[in-house]
Amino acid sequence: MKLFKYSSIILIGLLGLLYVNFDSKFNLKKELVVDVKQGMSMQDISFLLQSNNLLYSTFFLNQYSRILGKSTQIKTGEYLVTNNDSIFSLLDKFSKGEIYYRSVRFKEGSTFSQLLLILKQLDGIIDNLKVNPDSLIAKETGSKYSSMEGIFSPDTYYYKKGDTASSLLVRAYKQQKKELNTLWKNRMPGLPYKSEEDALTMASIIEKEGVEKKRIAGVFINRLNAKMRLQSDPTVIFALGKNFDGNIRKKDLRLKHPYNTYMIKGLPPGPISLVSLESIKAALQPEITNDYYFVSRGDGTHQFSATLEQHNKAVKEYQLK
Repeated sequence: MKLFKYSSIILIGLLGLLYVNFDSKFNLKKELVVDVKQGMSMQDISFLLQSNNLLYSTFFLNQYSRILGKSTQIKTGEYLVTNNDSIFSLLDKFSKGEIYYRSVRFKEGSTFSQLLLILKQLDGIIDNLKVNPDSLIAKETGSKYSSMEGIFSPDTYYYKKGDTASSLLVRAYKQQKKELNTLWKNRMPGLPYKSEEDALTMASIIEKEGVEKKRIAGVFINRLNAKMRLQSDPTVIFALGKNFDGNIRKKDLRLKHPYNTYMIKGLPPGPISLVSLESIKAALQPEITNDYYFVSRGDGTHQFSATLEQHNKAVKEYQLK
């Protein structure tokens, strides 16, 4: 009888110790990610946790999971482990499928080639854009745009391991399309755009030009209405591509290229970069002024002018000094 009593006390003590151990918060130097793969048994998962110094004994975890039925509820995927977690909370995450999502930022002003490079370097992503990325994205989105430039919304996007690179771009495209459609319906009357893509093209130039977006938009609208060339440096830089070394030379301004607005009249064939919502709003609701010119002051702002004479004076003051 005494033996049974002592055995019960020992068992209760062990269970209490087990509970304390499983409920104790981890003491990690940094967060880590554990990958529960398809086909893993509870034994495999126990060894995985043990190999990451999260668990001392695999036996008790296996028995505990089996008794409570947790071993049949595990969802595959990556899981983030922090100092706020314990064995109990991890099992709860595993059974609920609270998998770890990584993030990637698509920055305004980025080109399509820069996006492809970012996607290629992401951990956990399936790169399905190695061959004919333009065709694949056009097919998956149903896009009728002339190119892939500027048609994705700059934002932070979250993805899980195993997602495809194209799925991120499709989400960014749909977000951009939705925002642009709404703003297009509420655009200022009389703007010299034939389509939403024209507005997006203008917005991408504004994006690259400066912070006074609405006023810059007004200048370009005035120039388009007056049949003047836009003469925007960012379009020259885009036309030069990899040949741009940080400086624009006179010969570059004479470059025969459909995106060089020093040579062509009107808008270029399409956008030159990712476009912020602010730039789209500026393109569709520009500030009405008499300005036809602007030049950088060298401090991030611009000097605006209504006449060529005023502009030349501003160039001498801010550029040639």
